[in-house]
Amino acid sequence: MGTRYTLEVTCRCGHVEKDVYYAPTCGITTWTCPPCGEVIDLEQLTGITSEMASNRDEIETVIRHFEKGGEG
Repeated sequence: MGTRYTLEVTCRCGHVEKDVYYAPTCGITTWTCPPCGEVIDLEQLTGITSEMASNRDEIETVIRHFEKGGEG
């Protein structure tokens, strides 16, 4: 689980899509342009990798805190 992004993407054909969903930790890493069919690699476009978007470390820290009897 991790950060999700909503992007505005301009395809080489000129089509602009203002609501492209990018969720690298969920495997949503490409977008297909409706008019021309070109597949855009959103990781390459944004430079944001799955590891960068991951919140795994934060979740594991919270779990360890509660396992040790921590509250809130």
